[in-house]
Amino acid sequence: DKKSAEEVVHIIEGLGQKSFAIQADLSKSDQIEKMFTELGKKISGIDVLVNNAGFDFAKMFEDYSLEEMRYVMDVVLFAKIATTKLALPYLLKSSNRPCIVNIASRMGREKTIPTISAYGPASAGVIKFTQCCALEFAKHRIRVNCVAPGLTRTDLTEGIINENSFKIAAKLNPSHRVGMPCDVANTVSFLTSKKAEYINGETIGVNGGSNLG
Repeated sequence: DKKSAEEVVHIIEGLGQKSFAIQADLSKSDQIEKMFTELGKKISGIDVLVNNAGFDFAKMFEDYSLEEMRYVMDVVLFAKIATTKLALPYLLKSSNRPCIVNIASRMGREKTIPTISAYGPASAGVIKFTQCCALEFAKHRIRVNCVAPGLTRTDLTEGIINENSFKIAAKLNPSHRVGMPCDVANTVSFLTSKKAEYINGETIGVNGGSNLG
């Protein structure tokens, strides 16, 4: 969403910081590579990488085409793998102790519901990928953690979930609401801070307790 990205750029610049946006379709490896080519013209190192791309068609397994399932897997899982691979040389150049935060979902853990036959396995892969990177990157002093949100009110979820379903989910949640983007953002902010310097390879649930039922 180019318009929204540019709005974020203006907000950051309003805080006296430099900011820029680079657009790419993360389901396509060549666009991810092009994104890092453009990035390399602007910066020399990366302190923090947040892999936040996600998508779901929310269909029953028999209703999916193979192309649709591949697309979900590419956006949710492989895009994070490719982005991390291409970001690693920049992370190694960081003058600080760099870190990575991957965004998965509680659907990648024990909880299972219908319509997540592509999204769920892809999210589970993100959690395992996080553990693999945390172990291998430890020698570079790069921390890697994961955030697994529950139902969070975003443009994506509002496009596939009706208002009544949000109300039912809020009623069933021990916290009596669904998640908001700031709930996830606050957790990411903590994981990238010095206060979390001893947390590595972990998956933090941000779900209001919805995994308890």
